[in-house]
Amino acid sequence: MGCGLDAAFLDFSAERIAHGIGVDDQVREGGSERWQRVRADIRKPLPLESGQFDHVVMLAVLEHLAEPEPLLREAYRILAPGGSLILTWPSAMVDPILRVLHGLRLVSDEMESDEHQKRIPVSTLQQMLHRIGFTDFLHYTFELGLNNLLVAVR
Repeated sequence: MGCGLDAAFLDFSAERIAHGIGVDDQVREGGSERWQRVRADIRKPLPLESGQFDHVVMLAVLEHLAEPEPLLREAYRILAPGGSLILTWPSAMVDPILRVLHGLRLVSDEMESDEHQKRIPVSTLQQMLHRIGFTDFLHYTFELGLNNLLVAVR
């Protein structure tokens, strides 16, 4: 969810995806035999069937949402039992760096880093996910602690 303009992750992962759908309000609709792109506002109910995915991936999406809980509830809804939610998001320390890189035109406008919201503490995010029904949380930081990875199971 929040796959971006060209759904690059789907292209990158194409050999590993049996069936995938990239959803974003910027994406061009289309796809291939194994995956497709759907243009939709991820802040609203998604045009996807319940329980149809083994994994929901949100790479650098969370920091763009003022209210992430509705989308996280949608992720839970479309996941099959035992499926995993995979989230990454940058720490707030990244924002000043991104502003400079944006100013130098070294970062794509697609990134929308000027729209980053206040970060949710990991413990608060895990509590929210637990209320929704997720379990078995795994959290790591990477890239010198500038980014977060969290995996939760439905």
